[in-house]
Amino acid sequence: MEVEYPQDASAGATVTAAAVRQRSAAKLSRARDWHGAGRFDDAAREYEAVLADEPEHAQALHLYGVLQYQRGAATEAESFLRRSISVEPHPRAHSDLGAILADSGRTDEALMQFNAALRIDSRDVQTLVRQGNALLGLRRYGPALEVFDRALAVSPLVLDALCNRGSALRALGRLQDAVDTYERALMVDPRSFESWFNRGLVLRDLQRPLEALQCFERAIEIKPGIAAMLSARGQTLVDLGRLGEALTAFNETIAIQPDMVEAIYNSAVALERLGRVEEAIGRCERVLALEPQHAPALACRGNALLQLKRYEAALASYELALAIKPDASEFLCNQGTALRYLRRYEEALASYDAALAHNPRFAEAWTNRSSVLQDLHRYDEAMTSLDRAMEIRPEHATNWFNRGNVYYELGRTDAALAAYDRATELDADYADVHFARGSLYLLQGDFAKGWAEYEWRLRDPSLARYYRPFVQPLWRGSESLDGKTILIHAEQGFGDTLQFCRYAPQLAALGAQVVLEVPPSLRTLMASLQGPTQVLARGEPLPAFDYQCPLLSLPFALHTDMASIPQQTPYLHADPQRVREWAERLGDKRRPRVGIAWSGNPEHRNDHNRSIDPTLLAPLLELGIEWISLQKVVREQDEAFLGDARIQRFDDELGDFADTAALMQSLDLVIAVDTAVAHLAGALGRPVWVLLPNPPEWRWLLERDDSPWYPGARLFRQSVQGDWTSVVEAVRADLGLLGR
Repeated sequence: MEVEYPQDASAGATVTAAAVRQRSAAKLSRARDWHGAGRFDDAAREYEAVLADEPEHAQALHLYGVLQYQRGAATEAESFLRRSISVEPHPRAHSDLGAILADSGRTDEALMQFNAALRIDSRDVQTLVRQGNALLGLRRYGPALEVFDRALAVSPLVLDALCNRGSALRALGRLQDAVDTYERALMVDPRSFESWFNRGLVLRDLQRPLEALQCFERAIEIKPGIAAMLSARGQTLVDLGRLGEALTAFNETIAIQPDMVEAIYNSAVALERLGRVEEAIGRCERVLALEPQHAPALACRGNALLQLKRYEAALASYELALAIKPDASEFLCNQGTALRYLRRYEEALASYDAALAHNPRFAEAWTNRSSVLQDLHRYDEAMTSLDRAMEIRPEHATNWFNRGNVYYELGRTDAALAAYDRATELDADYADVHFARGSLYLLQGDFAKGWAEYEWRLRDPSLARYYRPFVQPLWRGSESLDGKTILIHAEQGFGDTLQFCRYAPQLAALGAQVVLEVPPSLRTLMASLQGPTQVLARGEPLPAFDYQCPLLSLPFALHTDMASIPQQTPYLHADPQRVREWAERLGDKRRPRVGIAWSGNPEHRNDHNRSIDPTLLAPLLELGIEWISLQKVVREQDEAFLGDARIQRFDDELGDFADTAALMQSLDLVIAVDTAVAHLAGALGRPVWVLLPNPPEWRWLLERDDSPWYPGARLFRQSVQGDWTSVVEAVRADLGLLGR
């Protein structure tokens, strides 16, 4: 039988090809369904089946390439997409290949693919958005903005285009336009957390922190648990001064992402500003363990060390930060502050000048520079520097405070008070200003105004760590003490404790049981004070009590004025046995015997003015006097001079103030700068000459050579700020009369 094949191979091939295409279309449809449902393995089998039948199937190559990328096989994905494009240059294949290349950091190649896609279809919105995003990544913000505008011209409600257009505008500094764009995005999708978040970032740039905070909180409400959004919320709370809430936000961020350096660093900043400096240092160390070259963390650690008065360590941390970022004005400014506290004044000025060279409008650097010049008694220059700061920030309370301080140093008390008044108008709760104004009133003898303002010292953040919260109320003088127990407690200065413990008998006379708490080194001596029923060293368990009052608040509570200062001395007494022991230790006296103290606690805020370089005392040591050092601690820089000086030293034998008190009983006179030694001599009723800077501390008043607090004291005052020469000359002249 003859078989005819009228259309033979061509007809059979047509039937076969159609069947293959039909099977491929069914498989491709199933593959796309599985792919869309996230069933990648099932989708892959179907794509592979299509390609087994049709190896050059452009759409299958394209979609299988996309699937491979989603499964993490980027190299295979790129290969399949390139094969798809070689078969059929489809705009979506070019676009998807560009997206893969952009994700791998090959942005220039990605842009070539996006351009190829747009040559085929210039209105493809997804490609336009991707191209704009790639340009954003290259910081080509202007071209990115143009591309996003092209996308929005095609489809005005594309959320990604709107959101990323806002990012381009923000980068270009067109902040209000960016805000407007994010508002358009939120009209498209009010629950777009990205738009809320980015809008908050722009508002924060615009220094509208409250509105920014509202945006961040809305974004977090829609999409909780995003570390970057929690961190931004924390930074905004810092801007608003809500440091405790900020710290909570940063801690939440760190709990979600423990290695998020930004959040750890910002939590350190919040802790440092909250005064929790040890914790701040710990957070800085965590940052540096993750990023050893993190300059801001090194600087923040320096700030915390500065608060701890560890000035050398702070300086070292700033130097490490500056080695990484040598032009950072803020680091240079803070380095200057550390150098100032180390009394390396010229280096401090150089550091501030370097900061200002990089940023001439850095107001804080001008302010701090003024403070150093004030320390150097270069008051005209200090005021000039402060004027520059005030040109930049005329309504900044700190500048007015510092202006008042310069006037105070210059003796222009009316101008100082006017400046302090302006500072409190700008910031009514500025504790330092109230304290300074109170000190000035007291210096002038205006106790009625002075004591009330002096109470603001209790709000000084730098002193807050010394104060303890008590359940018992603060005694203000109006409450009856009859039959009550009151705790009166020292603050931090030995001199203050020695001066104001004199009020204990008055409280006892009001019917109170008086418990006096003092530093341990004063406890034994304070047992000689009349009035207290119990004297405790700080740290010992306290008895039950009804009221409490810091010693320096007693004059305010008791309405002390010039006429009612308790002047009776001595009110402290040396132990007779210790007096005898010191007398034997010193031996027979053949010349006038004078005790001397030339320096106090170096951490005292005014120590650089009140303490004297002992070399300036050399003219006194030439006199026929037996000199006795009353210094418990001698500074390292003073040792060289004292090694050759004719001064007897008992540093190691002066165990506490009771020893010093006993030693003073064998002296004809005590000469001291304004330190605890002067107060001790006054409280013991011993003759004491006090050497005072200009201006002095408030307690020594102005323009008198006696003291209402210590009737046995004589005051020797500087006539020129910082000049001790005339003071030493006056003391030398009067010492010549001592043995006559």
